[in-house]
Amino acid sequence: MRFDSQGALRSIAERQYVDTLIVPLAELAFGEDMVRKAESYEVIHAVTAETERQLSGRTMLSPTISYTDVEAGVKLAQDVVAKANSSGFSHVLFIASDVRFKAFDLPVLFVPPLALGSMSSDQAHTMVQNFATQVITELSSRWMAT
Repeated sequence: MRFDSQGALRSIAERQYVDTLIVPLAELAFGEDMVRKAESYEVIHAVTAETERQLSGRTMLSPTISYTDVEAGVKLAQDVVAKANSSGFSHVLFIASDVRFKAFDLPVLFVPPLALGSMSSDQAHTMVQNFATQVITELSSRWMAT
């Protein structure tokens, strides 16, 4: 489910099944880094959308959390985890390209920042499918552990 009015209604009605929040986590940059960060966002967005499509009865896709420095992003992510857990989500998984998040105790799965726009549509689709499969595998492991 997506974070829209229909998805929210379904999530509330089906709370016992919708126990996982997927959160895209993307860095905003301006100037020379803007293109690279935008490419990272495109991969993150495509992977999270595909994951939600495949797991829509079990997951809620959050709006993207955008940050301009990693410490601010960590604080936002920690707040999301706390509020999601207190609201009934058993699992929260962030999808990011910024490996600096490895230094923090957060449930983050990393996808590499690729220029999907410079690939053929078949190549881009295959890459997104491969990364979505990795996310689904990670979530399945977390679900089995609980």
